[in-house]
Amino acid sequence: MEKAKFRSKTTYHNYLRDLNDWGYLNYFPSFHPARGSKVNMSIFGTTSGTSSGTPAYQKMANSVPEPGHNLIPSYKHKTKENLNKLARPKNGRAVLIFFRENNWQETEGRKFYAYYESKNWKLRGGLNIKNWKAQAKKFVEKGIESKQELTTPISGYLSNMRKNYNEPL
Repeated sequence: MEKAKFRSKTTYHNYLRDLNDWGYLNYFPSFHPARGSKVNMSIFGTTSGTSSGTPAYQKMANSVPEPGHNLIPSYKHKTKENLNKLARPKNGRAVLIFFRENNWQETEGRKFYAYYESKNWKLRGGLNIKNWKAQAKKFVEKGIESKQELTTPISGYLSNMRKNYNEPL
């Protein structure tokens, strides 16, 4: 590891795993701290033939990049964003489209976007929002619950309000 200038065991194991995936070697990791891992390597580019007279070259995997390209470890490959789980929407229009798809009011969508945009897409405790769509669902459900509380009378309060004002106090 010192000669290869790897500073961590994780990097070393990631590179060995990549070389295994690309077909350059066979890597059998040992997950026991006292035992070492096993690595089988092929002989590269030998021109001496085998007993049948055919050259013994290693067969490369199809996933190996061309010689002119850089070898990038698999954990550093850029992946496409998962658009279903973005921390914040691209813009207010995306929020409105999401609200229309769920048959929610457009005004609620505007309120939601304005509220969390002003808070920089953070929750009350200062934590970042991980999934804005789940947060929108909570926002709408909370709004519906608060409207129901305002419109429904307190149970039994109005039914007991039948007073007879002809009786003295």
